[in-house]
Amino acid sequence: MSAQEPEVILEARNLVKRYPGNTALDHVTYKVYRNCVNVLIGENGAGKSTLMRVLAGVEKADEGCLLLEGKDVMVRSPREAAAHGISIVHQELAVLPNLDISENIFAGRELTHGGSIVDRTREDSRSISALERLHKPMPVKGAVSQLSLGNRQIVELARTLAHGAKILILDEPTSALSVAETDSLFEVIAELKATGVTIIYISHRLHELMHLGDQFTVLRSGRIVGEAARGEVSRQWIVERMSGRADTSDLTQRASVTDAPEVLRVTGLRLAASVGDEAAQAPVHHVGFTLRKGEVLGIYGLLGAGRTEMLEALAGCRRILSGNVAIDGVPLRIASVADAMKAGLVLVPEDRQKDGLVPELSIRENVMLGAAGGPFLSRAQETVKVRELANDLNIAARDLELPVTSLSGGNQQKVLLARCLMRSPKVLLLDEPTRGVDVGAKAEIYRILLRLAADGLSVVFTSSEVEETRVLADRTLVMCQGQITAEFSRAEMTDEALFAAASPRVTKSGVMTVPTGVTV
Repeated sequence: MSAQEPEVILEARNLVKRYPGNTALDHVTYKVYRNCVNVLIGENGAGKSTLMRVLAGVEKADEGCLLLEGKDVMVRSPREAAAHGISIVHQELAVLPNLDISENIFAGRELTHGGSIVDRTREDSRSISALERLHKPMPVKGAVSQLSLGNRQIVELARTLAHGAKILILDEPTSALSVAETDSLFEVIAELKATGVTIIYISHRLHELMHLGDQFTVLRSGRIVGEAARGEVSRQWIVERMSGRADTSDLTQRASVTDAPEVLRVTGLRLAASVGDEAAQAPVHHVGFTLRKGEVLGIYGLLGAGRTEMLEALAGCRRILSGNVAIDGVPLRIASVADAMKAGLVLVPEDRQKDGLVPELSIRENVMLGAAGGPFLSRAQETVKVRELANDLNIAARDLELPVTSLSGGNQQKVLLARCLMRSPKVLLLDEPTRGVDVGAKAEIYRILLRLAADGLSVVFTSSEVEETRVLADRTLVMCQGQITAEFSRAEMTDEALFAAASPRVTKSGVMTVPTGVTV
């Protein structure tokens, strides 16, 4: 077999998976090539997750078979998949917050003495080794509940590596990672390839796919619509086969807001490191900025820079130690979420599953949570109001009484937007607004946010994606180690400038300092 024709290690042949009213996989034949990064691409709802769940033993196909190393295999559970060397790191994290890192890595597959007593020493040692391979050492006795979203994802990946996977499925692995952590993950992927591990890589970030991919497969509406090797693939090739709706070139030209009235002013903001812990080192200190009516303000920074903490404080979710916040020139005292919402500050959180949506409730009920405290509405009035918002935001839902979990990630994100808009806010705060949504839905969310801004709504958003920041932001602030280190107008924004302002520097004496950027 030539170098141009890599060997197939795993093949899903003629897979069919049906759900009530929907065929998720329609006679899909998917080939996974040995020692390659096999990129799987598709919009939310295309069938990617269903296909991966079948490969990982989470779901059973209605028709079709799996061939591993050319032989038929039965994969009826994740444990059976792991026994065949197939492991998956899901986008929605499955960590156990009440356990420590080492216990999470070996949960359900504990190492024991004589089959009965857990060998914590050996588990800790192997956990440390797995984390070192990820270039992310952490105290393995540390509680997972205290970790950031990005570090929880690192623990998930370490769990998989610790059990020696031959085929590793990574579903949106960088969605919560900083630029530095993403670079480290890419190094790990290269190392895994060199040591004989095959990767299936799913992401909505096209630059990652183009950087990493060896083999490319595109799914649309449960069918494979494109397969090609690296040399035959371009960004346009991917977008055309997915949807053709990801072009954002029309979004960069819009009216200036430099003369618009000031809506929000923040000065000297300082936060506690954790709720009730005022003695600890504050993650955000001496932060100040202004926001104008109809302006879209981007907050760019690496994981741990303090972006999320700052938005949570403005939304009343985190204690403010000192500083001032004013809306329309009127000073505020934000001691609770209710205080923030009353003033017109509402937040769309980063983790929509954990902190945003209520999965037990319907689409209508999730949207109506934004009306809490407002005037009483009858069921019919609620339905009319939610339907108006659903139509305005193009939420693809045939029935508002369906569970919110029946929607794709992009539509779930729009449900959270609809909930916030129920309160007619003055300032919309969004933490990573397109995390985990496909390229088509991402462009659609951009257009919605810019339309809202054109109608006079002021927007503050955080993002770890440079391209997203350039597309959306009228102006961008960069945060590093809890401080604002630079400010850029749309014309001044470049990849290099944003990266430099976001990256901490280490002096010769080993002291880490924040970079000096443009004065704000």
